[in-house]
Amino acid sequence: MGVATRMLEEDGPDALQARKLTAEVGTSTQAIYTLFGGMPGLLEAMVADGFVRWGRYVAATPETDDPVADHFAKGWALCDWALAFPHLYRLMMGLTGGDLRMHPGLEMTMAGTMAGFPEGRAAREVLMRSVDRIRASGRIQPVDSVVLAGQFLTMTHGYVLLEVAGAFGPGDLGLQVLGSLVINLMVGLGDSRDDAERSVLAAASARAESPRPVPGGGVDSLLGPA
Repeated sequence: MGVATRMLEEDGPDALQARKLTAEVGTSTQAIYTLFGGMPGLLEAMVADGFVRWGRYVAATPETDDPVADHFAKGWALCDWALAFPHLYRLMMGLTGGDLRMHPGLEMTMAGTMAGFPEGRAAREVLMRSVDRIRASGRIQPVDSVVLAGQFLTMTHGYVLLEVAGAFGPGDLGLQVLGSLVINLMVGLGDSRDDAERSVLAAASARAESPRPVPGGGVDSLLGPA
């Protein structure tokens, strides 16, 4: 799977063809059918593996006594991982077209089940635990956890797709926009603007001090530990 992921990121979705992949590995196309039942099975395995590594990367974000800052830091970690692996991220989200579009059950939904398979649900639980810490802090008005998680997820997902498309240009304009969005959302949910701004600054400081995945830095370093 590591070779398939590297080819996906280096050459895009068109690179994921059985003959190209097996030629790179030095085996026959039969190996894909033996191990994964065919290319659809390989894609499903790549998606599941991506959710595992993505969830673990986000979960590794250190926690403090400020659950809001921690949630923002986790959100930035989520974005950093996705931006380091844009093609895999799009595959995970069901946004890759043609033959690479995911089968039903692997796509993220906004109905409370991030994905219909164990690896996706585990990644979802990382998000839900973080959201529940915010609710327990008393800084926001009572709100359903799934709805709250969906709002944060909508923001980060939109930011990632726009950043990948180059909509914000060079520099940190996209992060500034995202920071303003999360502050406004927290205020709308009942938090004070001063507290929300302090939490964003704390999260930004934590992000600046943490190693991040770097595009082109090697598949293993980008994916994080399995």
